[in-house]
Amino acid sequence: MFQAKKCLHVFSRKVISRNYQVTIVGGASEIGQSIALLLRNQRPITSLVIHDNVTHTPGIVLDLSHIPTNSAIKGYVGSDSLDSALQHSDVVITTGAIQSPGLSEEARLHFNVEFIKSFATRVSKVSPIPFIGIATEPINILVPMATEVIRNHGDYDPKKIFGITSVDLFTAQAMYASINNINPEDCNVPVIGGHSNETVIPLLSQSKPACNLNQKSIEEFTAKFRSQEDLVTNYKKGWSPTLSIAYGVSIFVQGILNALDGRSNQIHAYIENNDFGTSYFAGMVFVDENGAGEMERYSNLSDFECHLLERTIEQLRKDVSKGKKMLELA
Repeated sequence: MFQAKKCLHVFSRKVISRNYQVTIVGGASEIGQSIALLLRNQRPITSLVIHDNVTHTPGIVLDLSHIPTNSAIKGYVGSDSLDSALQHSDVVITTGAIQSPGLSEEARLHFNVEFIKSFATRVSKVSPIPFIGIATEPINILVPMATEVIRNHGDYDPKKIFGITSVDLFTAQAMYASINNINPEDCNVPVIGGHSNETVIPLLSQSKPACNLNQKSIEEFTAKFRSQEDLVTNYKKGWSPTLSIAYGVSIFVQGILNALDGRSNQIHAYIENNDFGTSYFAGMVFVDENGAGEMERYSNLSDFECHLLERTIEQLRKDVSKGKKMLELA
């Protein structure tokens, strides 16, 4: 373990929130570094822990230590140090391999499957279990896998395991604001389903301000929304989106820390939920200091959205089953 600290200014303003430790497993990766940078300045985080297996991890920690904030930053390198990195954590975030030139989809999946299996086994031994936010792709498959591992190996609490899907909500919000020429902060487009091109559904029938698009435009919006990750990857010459995802993770962490402070709120996440025809589902989730509560429901969906939902549920069942079968084959 290595640790870096900076001289800190003392502020007279009273901070009401408690002090929290957030750990990023895979924190020296491209997306992990972006997440760490955004979390470095979140006031309730008094200890930010970076864990990775790559040799340049100490350099990332030293670099981040040059940002003068009221928190300690610690780094751990190697699988042998993961248990130490997880100790005393209130929130743990996972990253993993992203799509990049020279890395096949099969190789990325294999890496992330092994990464999540190892992580889940180790974090299951932490008691009480921290809030776990999985940003490792494919979320539809790996969240059920992690849940099964934790369920079978240690301290299992389904209310504390989340797939981080905030980016889907923010993408829909930004796109909707753009086509309607309104401030993104003044609109909302609920997003439900899963976290893949085939399973994510923007509910334009529930958007605020109300949707003024005709059916053709709605279908075009949905198709374009579902292809945004591929579009970014193409423009980035084979590299996955990371900046918007990192922003979504930072908002997720902020929401969890607010909940731990006793301020019940909502986050967008993919969680174990049997209320929608499949065992896992994504949407706006009420969360408090005990973890996930009810997921927000919507009525009067359009026929088009109902059709998408039926297909999504079928695919999510396959994704969940695939994650569990991967464990059986290991």
